[in-house]
Amino acid sequence: MDSHDVSEPNPFSVRLAILDDSLMIQSIEREAFPTLIPVTRLPEDFRRENRTYLVAVRQWNSEEISLGPRLAITMKIEGEDNSFKAQAKRKIGRYFLDYLRRPQFPPDYIVGFAGVWFVFDEAHLVIMGLREADRRKGIGEQLLISVLENALENDSRAVTLEVRESNQTAIELYRKYGFQQVGLRLRYYSDTGEHALIMTTPPIHTDDYQAQLSKLINRHAQRWGSA
Repeated sequence: MDSHDVSEPNPFSVRLAILDDSLMIQSIEREAFPTLIPVTRLPEDFRRENRTYLVAVRQWNSEEISLGPRLAITMKIEGEDNSFKAQAKRKIGRYFLDYLRRPQFPPDYIVGFAGVWFVFDEAHLVIMGLREADRRKGIGEQLLISVLENALENDSRAVTLEVRESNQTAIELYRKYGFQQVGLRLRYYSDTGEHALIMTTPPIHTDDYQAQLSKLINRHAQRWGSA
């Protein structure tokens, strides 16, 4: 018997991202992919009709709430210029500008996100990242399920993605949901020169695929609780 009580609700849920989520999404991206050039261009992406971001969320806890504006400011300035002049400007902003016009926080705490681009009849999973503290809780699978459901809603024929050839955990998850390797991108990742596997689902609107997807969704709910 799994250690999780299936009668308990899942504390995590997935929703569509909004512009006010940008700071937290970017902080997760920096944590999950510290050696890569950022993939997301959120303000621009939110204006494009063919791009969607999904976020896995839970309620804020008391410690996170107590950090207040300091956490927002920290996320806002991470990775910026550290010259003396830049630091002086940030100090002014920290004590005055951000006090008067604080960065907007979402109503819930974001633990992971996924970015999907819709190109012709395919949905392309461009990026998926989780906070280190919230891994191994079924959230990555929960996000993947939501990506597939979102692709179905958008009448996509299939879902495609790239994944590091060494990332066996992710590859096994994708294969579980019907993804198969269809190609290889040589030296795709700029930080290590590692190759990427190109993976795609079979047609997702078929009865067979949707029946298998329903079984996997039920198994996820039995293990981690219903969202």
